[in-house]
Amino acid sequence: MNPIINYLKSLSVTAVNIFVAFVFFIFTAKITEPAFFGEIAIIQLLEAMTSFYAILNTGIITREVSYMYAHNNIERRFLSTVFITPFLVSPFFLILLIFPNYVKLAIPYLILYLFFTFASSVLMGLNKFTENSIINIIFLIIRWGVSLIAVVYHDIYLFILIWTLGGLLASLSSFLIVYNHVKGLPLVFDHIIFKKVFKEGFPFYLSNFSNFLSSQGDRVTTAYLLGSAYLGIYQFSALLSGVPSMIIGAANSALLTSSSYYRAKGKDEVKMSKMAFKTTAIMSLIVSILSLPIAYYLVSTLFPDYKSGLPVITILLLAITLSTPMNILSRLIIAFKRNLRPFIFLSIITGLTVVITSFILIPRLGILGGAISQLLSSIISSSFILWYSLYTQVFTLGKKELVVLSIIPLVFIYEVFLDPLPYPLLFDSVLLLFLILLFKKIKLLENDEKEIMFSFLNNKLNFIKVLIKLML
Repeated sequence: MNPIINYLKSLSVTAVNIFVAFVFFIFTAKITEPAFFGEIAIIQLLEAMTSFYAILNTGIITREVSYMYAHNNIERRFLSTVFITPFLVSPFFLILLIFPNYVKLAIPYLILYLFFTFASSVLMGLNKFTENSIINIIFLIIRWGVSLIAVVYHDIYLFILIWTLGGLLASLSSFLIVYNHVKGLPLVFDHIIFKKVFKEGFPFYLSNFSNFLSSQGDRVTTAYLLGSAYLGIYQFSALLSGVPSMIIGAANSALLTSSSYYRAKGKDEVKMSKMAFKTTAIMSLIVSILSLPIAYYLVSTLFPDYKSGLPVITILLLAITLSTPMNILSRLIIAFKRNLRPFIFLSIITGLTVVITSFILIPRLGILGGAISQLLSSIISSSFILWYSLYTQVFTLGKKELVVLSIIPLVFIYEVFLDPLPYPLLFDSVLLLFLILLFKKIKLLENDEKEIMFSFLNNKLNFIKVLIKLML
């Protein structure tokens, strides 16, 4: 169970996603109006709504399968119960029949999307990152590449059909790989297993409703108050802003799996969490600083119709990317089997924050108000996760961790208020060099932590060792 190798495999999916989605957005932006992009955004909102039907938490599924894998004792009835659950809840998707025709036709895709999400969680728990990455890459090529045919014809119905076929292929492939790995499944629904997993993940299930509001409430409010054209601009800005965090967030699944695996083997929890926090903090700071000037250049050059979204991109990119280290801690809270009930209160607070502030700010500031709403939600969520990880002793703060925590808000303030936009790359390069020298000066990673990281690197990845030695 190699967290670095698995991260790189997950990162390959992210890289393909960024590339094919980038081509898709360029093509779509050139030949369609923001209103059509807004219709696509609505389908993506429906994807987010599948969290309402994920009554088994995917993080807990991955953790439990990882523990089984660590003890070489895979419980087939557990896997079977996980696979059957999406179909048991599928009738509740029929509520979408009250919406327009193209939304109704998305129901089969949404069921398959939920099944594929569960299946991916099982594959990662079984350390099948290679297979999972290949399936995801094929799905993404269909999702963003083949669907360009629908964009050419401006046909949202054809668009949904292509996504549905991609979801069917991905779901079948994932199931067959698991089926062959465990040498068959009983295909029975064990209500005792279901009750156990559901009960533990119940706080996250209840929070799915609030999480939807906190992650998508600003977009729903934008669509309601400003219309689909503004939603298209805001959704485009949000998707572009999320790219840097996708690069770092590819570590989420690898970290959850490996930390669960090694915790089952008796490894030190705090040591794992400190390494994960510091590593992702370094990555988030570097990626944030480099991404903003690139995003400004791309939008100004390739997407001039979306230039009004640049202030939104700045705030969202920094809010999402710089909060990644705290989000990583939330995965460790799951992996180390801490009480998850307090997350109910977090999701309620963040959900209400986004909805209330969106209705207050969007009429006054337009789509910028939605970005500020997300920023406030991110601050609340990050603060809570940090506090709770300290409270449950998943994580502890030393001098080096405090230095990193103090740098994160300072970088945000600099990029939003002080960075001179006519010369962003020059000043950002200086800031980046300063941070690297600071990390090296304080020896952010201890020698034993470096050695642990090096132990996961094979000869083909020696360049990573060189980078770590140069930077830290």
